[in-house]
Amino acid sequence: MIFKQRKNKQFNYKPRHSQDKEADSKPNFELNWVEESRKRKQKTGKLLSLPYLIVFLIMVIVLWCILSNYETNLGG
Repeated sequence: MIFKQRKNKQFNYKPRHSQDKEADSKPNFELNWVEESRKRKQKTGKLLSLPYLIVFLIMVIVLWCILSNYETNLGG
């Protein structure tokens, strides 16, 4: 018992990338990639247009105020 060797610990490890599943997971990954890129394009298209629209409207209002003040100062 004094010289008895310990046994190595055993783990239930399943590799994430095994060769058996590689053929099945690759098309699934490509399909998920295409779906996510479509969703991202739809989200960015909607999200970017609203801030640009708000900035454009603010610029139009500021320009309108500046030009209306310029017109009243010029005519008066």
